[in-house]
Amino acid sequence: MDTTALSSFADPLGEALHYLRMDGVFYCHSELTAPWGARMPALADCLMFHMVTSGRCWLELDGAGSRWLHPGDFALVSSLPHGRGHNLLHEPGADAPDLFSLPRQAVSDRYEVLRHGGGGAPTRLVCGAVRFDHPAARQLVALLPPVIAIEAGEVPHDEGCQTMLRFMADEARSLRPGGEAVITRLADIVVIQ
Repeated sequence: MDTTALSSFADPLGEALHYLRMDGVFYCHSELTAPWGARMPALADCLMFHMVTSGRCWLELDGAGSRWLHPGDFALVSSLPHGRGHNLLHEPGADAPDLFSLPRQAVSDRYEVLRHGGGGAPTRLVCGAVRFDHPAARQLVALLPPVIAIEAGEVPHDEGCQTMLRFMADEARSLRPGGEAVITRLADIVVIQ
């Protein structure tokens, strides 16, 4: 077989992602009630993602804008090379204590449940931080904008991604035995896509 013919169909990004293996640093299912807020620190070499499964959330990036996230919306936040943290809030201007100062329940080594807030309107999120192992990944991630947000139904031609997001939301709502493994693996696929 002539391999030169095949090389014209090569997917350079796909090849790069194959070698730049991703590792989930942590994943969190958040059950929040207004008023609530959380400060996400900039984590070295990490991308953070947030998916709203119910309610809504105000995503506020240091010096890079703000936006509402609604059920089914997915946001991928890069602190590289910008070195920015960000806030998740029930409304603009809400207090945002540091994420790691809030009480969390460990479900597994890398999966936690966060319950926080004042008892008002509920919001649920699936969040996580992922890192690529290969040193070249830093250059790839540095090319990304500070935030990539996908609104629910924004890309109707990509039904596979929307199906995975819905499945993640269903798993987060029920959190059946082994559900954290399903959520973390689906999250990895959605981040790569």
